[in-house]
Amino acid sequence: MLNFEQPLLLLLLLPIGILIYLTWKRMSLPYPKTQRRLILGSRLLLFSCIIMALAGTAWVMPVSRQATIFVGDISASTGPQRSFIEQWIGSAVKHKGVDDQVGIVAVGRNALVEQSIQSQSVDFSHFESTPDTNYTDLAAGLRLASAILPSDSQRHVVLLTDGQQNLEDALQEAQLLQQQGIRLDIVPLPTVNTDDARIDSFNAPSSLHTGERFTLRTRINSTVAQPATVRIYLDSAIISQQKVSLPRGEQEFSFNMAAPTVGFHTFRITLEAPKDAITQNDEAAAFVNVQGAPRILVVEGEPGNGHNIVSALQASHINVSVVTPNDVPSSLDGLVPYSSVILADVPAIALGNTRMQVLQSFVRDLGHGLVVSGGQNSYGVGGYTGTPLEQTLPVNMDIPQHKETPSIAVVLIVESLEEQVQINISKEAAKGVVGLLTPRDQVGISAGYGTLSIKMQHVSDKKTIDKAIDNMNPVDPPSYNPDLSNAEQELLHTDAKIKHIILLGDGDAYDNYAPVVTKLASENITVSTVETNALSSEDLLTMQNIAQWGKGRFYRADNPSIIPQILLKETERASRRSLINERFNPAVVGNNTILTGLTSFPTLDGYVATTPKPAAQMVLVSHLDDPVLAVWQYGLGRVAAWTSDALGLWTKSWLTWNDASRWWANLTTWTLPASNDGGMNINGSVVNGTGQLSVDLPSGTTSEGGQQQVQVHIIAPDLSQQNINLQPSAPERWQGTFPADQVGAYLLQVTWQGANKKQGMLTATTGLVVPYSPEYQNQGTDSRFLQLLAQAGGGILLDPNKVEAAFTQSLLPTNASIPLAFWLLILAAILLPLDIAARRLANLDFIVVGYRWLLKHFQPRNAPTPATASTTEEVPGIAPLSTIRASREKLRNQLAGAIPNLSKPPATEVPRKAPQQNKTVRTRTVTQAKTTPAPQIRQTPPTPAKTEQTVVKANQPPVETGASTSSRLVDAKRKRAQERN
Repeated sequence: MLNFEQPLLLLLLLPIGILIYLTWKRMSLPYPKTQRRLILGSRLLLFSCIIMALAGTAWVMPVSRQATIFVGDISASTGPQRSFIEQWIGSAVKHKGVDDQVGIVAVGRNALVEQSIQSQSVDFSHFESTPDTNYTDLAAGLRLASAILPSDSQRHVVLLTDGQQNLEDALQEAQLLQQQGIRLDIVPLPTVNTDDARIDSFNAPSSLHTGERFTLRTRINSTVAQPATVRIYLDSAIISQQKVSLPRGEQEFSFNMAAPTVGFHTFRITLEAPKDAITQNDEAAAFVNVQGAPRILVVEGEPGNGHNIVSALQASHINVSVVTPNDVPSSLDGLVPYSSVILADVPAIALGNTRMQVLQSFVRDLGHGLVVSGGQNSYGVGGYTGTPLEQTLPVNMDIPQHKETPSIAVVLIVESLEEQVQINISKEAAKGVVGLLTPRDQVGISAGYGTLSIKMQHVSDKKTIDKAIDNMNPVDPPSYNPDLSNAEQELLHTDAKIKHIILLGDGDAYDNYAPVVTKLASENITVSTVETNALSSEDLLTMQNIAQWGKGRFYRADNPSIIPQILLKETERASRRSLINERFNPAVVGNNTILTGLTSFPTLDGYVATTPKPAAQMVLVSHLDDPVLAVWQYGLGRVAAWTSDALGLWTKSWLTWNDASRWWANLTTWTLPASNDGGMNINGSVVNGTGQLSVDLPSGTTSEGGQQQVQVHIIAPDLSQQNINLQPSAPERWQGTFPADQVGAYLLQVTWQGANKKQGMLTATTGLVVPYSPEYQNQGTDSRFLQLLAQAGGGILLDPNKVEAAFTQSLLPTNASIPLAFWLLILAAILLPLDIAARRLANLDFIVVGYRWLLKHFQPRNAPTPATASTTEEVPGIAPLSTIRASREKLRNQLAGAIPNLSKPPATEVPRKAPQQNKTVRTRTVTQAKTTPAPQIRQTPPTPAKTEQTVVKANQPPVETGASTSSRLVDAKRKRAQERN
């Protein structure tokens, strides 16, 4: 049966056929009927082939082979049954037919192809794919299975699952499979009966006031009656522990609490029971925002760096907490209780990239504040270049162009860290150092070979240098002395004011380094070391001694991710170009509320040079017009950059200033968020990976009407962000949903915007917690759902004990299509020269010649030709020259016997020219008859001559041989004309 992809194109056959027929009908060339019919037929067939090829003609035929995809649910809920799934699939594939095709898909939150569809023998023992097991999306598994099933087979999907889906709807996907002709059979997993207790929910008010009494509510579900212990934590401290008795099933418990101190707090509940098979579902959390005075977090780079700031803020009755960089929360919810953060001379290395990213989101996304105070370990010399902290600040770490800075020459000795990932990090660190240098500076890089892998050069083409660093292959040398000595010679031949060596290695190259490094120090070449992956105290001591003898600094970087920041900081420290140690009076260049109540400012003795960003507001500048105080709005929050210090290095006069407390209070409070929930009541929950929000506005906010808006800015546990607009569902109530398929805390910034400026704007911060994956909430196999799913897919529930049933089901018949478009185009290409020949040649003798040629080359040698089937002698298609000569001699002899005068021509005969080679025997015979009249021959010509006269066509005009001969020629011409017509 034929099938067409574009059947409408077949309609072209009618107009094109009519056009070809009309054109053929009007042809005036005198072709025979057979040739004219051949022209018409070849032309129609040629265009028919082309049109059918364009229409996508295919030959459709039924197929009996089947293609089966096994979809294994390996989410967390099926953990105990995973071995059963693997064994069942491994046993089932052994029963497939020779031509059957098999594929395997693994599904959790996402679906992955474990084994692509194939007909060869499948050797499967266990899943190697690793989908996210925190959720079950059976629809995704079925969708992927249908996508990889071939269309030229009977299609079959076998799903092995417990039916506990929590994303999408597999029923709709099963119905689509049946509509596509794909059968869905399901193998229900055996139920594993375990005793378990879990926390289903934990709720607390989203907003409280200091000292307010409230109630915490939780629902606990247990599969068996048993005693249990419930503990409640406020942030990280336990505040309550109770013994409870759990009945079988669900039970709700309430706990009366008093609101904690002002700020954003986390309440957490844990459950401990003797019969508890799954521990992942024994914890939950909730957020509470307690309104009151703001809290400020001061982070000190070194103990005491922020002492003066803390004293000034406490004098203004501001609640302050002091921590070290390691104590800064590494998650966003840990920073939420604070309204603003102050960094007091904190290097980027001490914070780390994760905490800097959290600080960035703390300001940009939550609208909180940040103040950065300078010093010898901050800004450029603190390694802020290229970090999230630099992106957050209103200033860049670039050195101002007007500043005359000493040139520097740096040699980096980069040893192999013996791990591929860390080698890449060392290369990125080297590129970071190159990016910090200017075209006036020089750099050379050694890879442990004793010579420079990248020669000493000015940093004028950073892209070329970075490309060379990528192609570098560091090694692990037995001694650093060759590299140090080579670096010495390279640096001595430079004219740089500052010469520095940075050695990055693990310290396992033991040698006598004191003479070489001491000599370097005497030549004003400093040496600093960065140690990582040290395996012994001796390795550490080697690197420490090299730094001490070289009058440099020693850094320990067991975490390779901080190596780039260390090298940047060390390079900047070596040059000291960012530190301005000059006395000046700061000048006011911008009007800002920070300056409220302040008239004159004391002198400063220095600062860290930076460059303001285009959107920054300059408040105070130095005598060189460099930023001393720069501020800006960053996202939803505010940031202030104070480039001088707070410890007294450059601010001795500032510390004795009478308005010092007011200065720090003004600077800090300017960064505080405008926190005003205005009485908004926010409630939220998470159901099956979807966050559901409800916001009740205070009474009267909608009385004036107009176009209002309630928007929620959501920050997920992985710091990804999204905005959603809530929709009104009732008077003064707005609702909305958002995806919440990650485990952890979701922070929500809710903003209500009135219809006009008079109504204003309300904001509030709250959060939702997904304590554990929903995979740990429901247990057992949902047989009822699996039965509905199998019916929707046109299949049944297979017996788990009969693995051969996977290949014995009655599948929907399927037809395979064989495309014919290519062959139709080939046929059209063959017909094209035939069509051209039929129209250009006067007769169809070429067909006879071609036919005879085919017989000659493809017929068996002993087989007779059709022309002489009754004889055994083969007649050649074209008579050879010898045969023609023999026939000519025979004819002459016969004519000589019948006509006596033919042997002796008359004396009056005009001499004739020698006959040409292309003259036939018929020509010669007719010439002789003309020169010697023989009436008796014309009336009764000899038999051979007559035979040749009727068979061979004359190549010349007929010769007059008498009345009877002329009449015969006229009759022959008239007959030929009739045949043409």
